[in-house]
Amino acid sequence: MDAYRKKSKEPHIEVIDITKTEEGVPDMLFEVNDAFLEMIKTEKNIDNVSQELLSSYVQELVTKCAKKEDDYSYEKILENPDE
Repeated sequence: MDAYRKKSKEPHIEVIDITKTEEGVPDMLFEVNDAFLEMIKTEKNIDNVSQELLSSYVQELVTKCAKKEDDYSYEKILENPDE
């Protein structure tokens, strides 16, 4: 995640890679900024975000974005603008 998004006060998530495990299950590598963690804390009314909760939250969010549910969507940012 670039420095601008990392320090942004707006929540950001960046999907780094998506692979499949040996069992064929999709596995996603992602980064979030502090504002994203704060958003989860506020939404869930908790003090700390565990890795398990973060993974579950992101999986649910990605599913909603893919299905365009609850006004969620995503924006693909290309590293190579010619792609």
